[in-house]
Amino acid sequence: MKDWCPYMMMMVLQLGLGTGDIVSKGALEGGMSYHVFVVYRHAVTTLILSPLAFFLERKTRPPLTRPIFFKLCLLALCGYTVAQNAYFAGLFYSSPTVTSAMNNLCPAITFILAIIFRMEKVNTKTHRGQAKVLGTLICLGGAMTFIFYKGYLFPPLKDSSIDIHGLNSHSGATHAKSDWVKGSSFVILAMLCWSVFLILLTSLCKDYPAPLSMNAWIFCFVVIQSAAVAVIFERTASPWALDWDLKLLAYVYNGVLVSAIGYSLQTWCISKKGPVFVALFFPLQLIIAAILSALILRERLHLGSVIGACLIILGFYCVTWGKSKDHKDQELDERNQTRDEEKDLNKNVGVSP
Repeated sequence: MKDWCPYMMMMVLQLGLGTGDIVSKGALEGGMSYHVFVVYRHAVTTLILSPLAFFLERKTRPPLTRPIFFKLCLLALCGYTVAQNAYFAGLFYSSPTVTSAMNNLCPAITFILAIIFRMEKVNTKTHRGQAKVLGTLICLGGAMTFIFYKGYLFPPLKDSSIDIHGLNSHSGATHAKSDWVKGSSFVILAMLCWSVFLILLTSLCKDYPAPLSMNAWIFCFVVIQSAAVAVIFERTASPWALDWDLKLLAYVYNGVLVSAIGYSLQTWCISKKGPVFVALFFPLQLIIAAILSALILRERLHLGSVIGACLIILGFYCVTWGKSKDHKDQELDERNQTRDEEKDLNKNVGVSP
């Protein structure tokens, strides 16, 4: 059971992420403001993480210096305030299938940014270097296919959706503001911001080795920043009203299950199996979102969407395979270096003064 636990956890996590987008889309169709949604979602997450961080890391938490404070603010702005507002704007204009497909662009975008910032070297003479470059190109080509071929060059597939009453009174396919090109562009912007966030987070983890406290601070700053954004775009009190409806479910579901519990499960799986293992399950969210969107939101799948999604997943696995080879080589180099240091230490101990 211990061996299967990470696999079950990742499948449950992807099911939760896919369902979270469905619930959020239903709430958006019901009139929820995505600017207010980002505020309430991360307010719930902050209320959960802050007490845990305070008690569990009170002895190991380093002091919050001014440079770390500004880094946390920058991470909050880039990784959540801008990224989440763009992501849910993309969900508002498109569908959970689109957002789930574009999520798989993250490794390719991160790889491109790592090359630009000289954090990644590409050796096209090796198989892993060729896989990363080829996978990035396939991902980008799949994204373009997904965006521009949907509804234009390819006919829609057979509509297999069923009507489930009570969740949403409007179909995502017939919503007046539906615009797949605009929605996909917003999600790509969100993935770009998230990739920058991942690159910046690498350096901060070394300076502030207290993950719970770091996330609690980041989410606290996100609430403040997102509230400022929401006040600018939502100048009436009605979007902020709370009631026992689908909007409240979206706030609580995403704040508790997706952000607080979901990210914790993902961190636990990374500690047990590594980041590559976790990344391999990301395309499962696309499959879950596509099925649920067809059943609940009555979304009609198009052949262009299917081809684009398959290309994105293929490119995703190519990049992931190349990165996994890099991690294995890095681990081997670290083991060899440690072994050499131990040999040198034994030689020095054995030499008499």
